[in-house]
Amino acid sequence: LVVSIFHDFGQVPFFLFIIFTVYTMLPFGMREAVIVSSVSALSHIVVLSIAVTSGDKKYQKDLVYQVLANAFIFLCGNLMGAFHKHQMQDASWDLYRYTLKCIQVQMKLKIEKRQQESLLLSILPAHISMGMKLAIIERLKESSDRKKHDNNFHSLYVKRHQNVSILYADIVGFTRLASDCSPKELVVMLNELFGKFDQIAKENECMRIKILGDCYYCVSGLPVSLPVHAKNCVKMGLDMCEAIKQVREATGVDINMRVGIHSGNVLCGVIGLRKWQYDVWSHDVSLANRMESAGVPGRVHITEATLNHLGKAYEVEDGNGHLRDPYLEAMHIKTFLVIDPRVSVLLPSSPPMHMRASVRMSRYLESWGAARPFAHLNHRESVSSETAAPNRKRRKVMPRHCAFKFWFHPQTAEELETTKGQENSGQKRSMFHYSFPCLQIDYYCRLDCLQKNKFKKENESFETMENVNRLLLENVLPAHVAAHFIGDNKLNEDWYHQSYDCVCVLFASVPDFKVFYTECDVNKEGLECLRLLNEIIADFDELLLKPKFSGVEKIKTIGSTYMAASGLCVTPGQENNLDQERQHAQIGIMVEFAMALMTKLDGINRHSFNNFRLRVGINHGPVIAGVIGARKPQYDIWGNTVNVASRMESTGELGKIQVTEETCKILEGLGYACECRGLINVKGKGELMTYFVCTDTAKSQAL
Repeated sequence: LVVSIFHDFGQVPFFLFIIFTVYTMLPFGMREAVIVSSVSALSHIVVLSIAVTSGDKKYQKDLVYQVLANAFIFLCGNLMGAFHKHQMQDASWDLYRYTLKCIQVQMKLKIEKRQQESLLLSILPAHISMGMKLAIIERLKESSDRKKHDNNFHSLYVKRHQNVSILYADIVGFTRLASDCSPKELVVMLNELFGKFDQIAKENECMRIKILGDCYYCVSGLPVSLPVHAKNCVKMGLDMCEAIKQVREATGVDINMRVGIHSGNVLCGVIGLRKWQYDVWSHDVSLANRMESAGVPGRVHITEATLNHLGKAYEVEDGNGHLRDPYLEAMHIKTFLVIDPRVSVLLPSSPPMHMRASVRMSRYLESWGAARPFAHLNHRESVSSETAAPNRKRRKVMPRHCAFKFWFHPQTAEELETTKGQENSGQKRSMFHYSFPCLQIDYYCRLDCLQKNKFKKENESFETMENVNRLLLENVLPAHVAAHFIGDNKLNEDWYHQSYDCVCVLFASVPDFKVFYTECDVNKEGLECLRLLNEIIADFDELLLKPKFSGVEKIKTIGSTYMAASGLCVTPGQENNLDQERQHAQIGIMVEFAMALMTKLDGINRHSFNNFRLRVGINHGPVIAGVIGARKPQYDIWGNTVNVASRMESTGELGKIQVTEETCKILEGLGYACECRGLINVKGKGELMTYFVCTDTAKSQAL
């Protein structure tokens, strides 16, 4: 009986089935699967060998061959099962790795998207940022496809808003205080002050527009119109004066706040291609600026237009602004000073007076606890430290598979035994349990393919978002400064501030644009005038893409004035390692950049039938660079070098480049010819000897 059982190979398919089941279905590792399959096969061989030794000698030889044949079949079955399991394990590990990467990419994508939106909204209001964001993504796609714009004009992101109030505020006495500060003290002081002003602006529903040195200006009624915009600005102005008063009384530092407010209409948005900053333009904005300069320290100076919006909310007295500003007198602007209804509050004792004024100021301002710039980028969420959850579909399949195998596999074995050697025509059984292993393998292969495709698409989306985030950040900060805030190995917790010994600063303005700018129905209340200014600034920005001017960094635009600097890319501390010739070469490059700006403007004049001319001022020397403003971080540079460069522009002549005597000596050493202008009176500096760079020589040097 035993011989007849093994003679028909009846147990071989069953044991092969067990071997394949162990390798393909059971949740064993490779080592455990090999052991279990080998033990199963050996049990059959051992039993068959015992049968051979105890059986009839007549069939013993054939049964030996039978044992060897079965052993060979089992060996092949184990090899095939092991190979299949190895392939499936590799596929499973690949799927796991891809799934893990997919989850990590999703998390990174969410973080990048949050950072990008937070960064963009810190620069621009939401109603403009979305259009610019789509434009950046479209530009990235076009650059990858190497397409070119058919439109010769640059995009203009400017809108007109009516019935708003504009506030300009200037810290009186801050320039003198800043000269006594270290770089860190200056950046911390500015950030604390303007951080406090940002907080006051938020409380009074005002939008900070820009920081210009120690000047702060904001608008109420943007982007959503507010009926109480004038009250908001006046309340904010009074709060700013009170905040500065508290600083003065607590520290003994002689500073004050001068505030000017006017109500009217504005054009608001972004111009240019680089270093975007939200700004406002209109005659009403210029008037608000005049109101500040003609104001009284510690008081809020308003126009009659603003007073009409206030009703009887505040008591006022005559401001007599026309006596302090010729523009107000020429325009017959009647002004008023707002009387603060609040009573002064007693303050805690001030710091010891033997301390420097800047130290007393810094210590007091630190108690305000203003947020640091780019706080949302300083502590980035870590993706690698998070435990990634497995794919949901795969997680659901595994328990179901483990439950079904106990029903499918025994039933399959039973079918193999009961239907052997006979045709079962009386009952048509479902063959699903036969095809389930094949379907399962096919399902996992398809799932692997889908997961890989999904990961590929999400990775492309992540790379696009990363590029957009990088472009946005570098459009606010220079690349070397941006690395300070997003680098993994940087000390991001510290303020960014650097001191440079030799930086060349340029101011280039188009004074004729103020005359060109008009507000009428023909030019859409000044919008078409700003379109031309956008073309001018955008063409200036395109020059920065040239390798020759890679060391020139745009700082900002102030109306129709373009501010740039060279020498900021050098790591502080390495300046002394640079030879003097290379330091002086930066000044020569800046002169060539100024000439390139003039050439660009000449080209625009030919196409627009205008006669704009550039007025340029250049100076070099030590500066302090830093990032200030918590809600709207802004990179800027400060110092006597910057102030003198600005005066060189404002006191210059159209079509000429004015420089100081020190800068002139360096330019003459580089081969440039300079013409002595003579002594001129510079505000805050007295009389200075200045020179004009001969543009013909500069053009030949540029060539």
